[in-house]
Amino acid sequence: MSNTTLSLRRLADHLGRTPQDVRSLRKLLGHPSGPLKLAVRHAPLSVMTHNMGLLVSPAPYLGTDRDGAIAEIVARIRALTPDVVGLCEVFADGERTRITNALSDLYPYYSQGPDDSLSFRSDGGLLLLSRHPTVSINKMTFGPCDGWDCFALKGVIYIRIQPVSWPTPIDIFYSHTQDIETENGVNTLYYQLYAMTQFIETLWDPAIPKIIMGDLNIPGENPLHYDRLLRTLDWPRDCWTLAGNQADSGHTLVRENNFYDDPDDRPSSNHRLDYVLMQAGTRLVPILADIEVLKFQHNGRYISDHFGVRASFDKIAIITHS
Repeated sequence: MSNTTLSLRRLADHLGRTPQDVRSLRKLLGHPSGPLKLAVRHAPLSVMTHNMGLLVSPAPYLGTDRDGAIAEIVARIRALTPDVVGLCEVFADGERTRITNALSDLYPYYSQGPDDSLSFRSDGGLLLLSRHPTVSINKMTFGPCDGWDCFALKGVIYIRIQPVSWPTPIDIFYSHTQDIETENGVNTLYYQLYAMTQFIETLWDPAIPKIIMGDLNIPGENPLHYDRLLRTLDWPRDCWTLAGNQADSGHTLVRENNFYDDPDDRPSSNHRLDYVLMQAGTRLVPILADIEVLKFQHNGRYISDHFGVRASFDKIAIITHS
């Protein structure tokens, strides 16, 4: 039988604060007074993000087996069957079509881009797959960019999905942001995070939980940048630290990666750049079960310059205001 118990402390952890008393927990739930009921239900849901590094001209592909990487990610997605899958840096339309067609029986709902028909730049290279019906879809592109990142229209893809075992929908925001290490990368990335927050606010329903994920390019090992990420996005919970890990662990871009055709292209140090962030709703809180860094290989080589991240939620806390 599934465990459907949940301590108030564990619930408070998922809300982003540790309450000192019941009244402060009520405040976090958005219901400071009056009757309040809490129920816990087994309702599994999992999400996955992976930057695939499938660059197109004028940027060179840095790996050795592009077709093998695509075949491997399709096989791994099929084996893991997360409810929602986000892929970054799949810039070629034909390769996105290849992936969606190969997985259409499992993921009939998808969104891609973002794109702007008036721009000379490549689209954002994002692909977002869902096993659950989409209630609504939206996209946005970031204006400012810096360095090589200006060749692509980076931005955010949004879907609201309705999991079959959930009483409310859940919002998914998927993004790939500015490289922080370009000449003006820090200021540009900070601006993009602010723009993302404004976009989220236009779609925000406080009752509905949301997940923000993707290659957010904030080095988790840098406390200044890491704090700026969470503060700008209005303090979502980082699922990696929510599981008890340190913010500076779980690197997704590492020096010891044999993906590269030219070893000199490897990064000089390790970074955690890929995230799954969660913000609870006032009526429903997804409870994290597990999170892992995905290190997929094909024929003995890693399939990308990045590792992926997969987060699993095993139950939900349902808050009823009587």
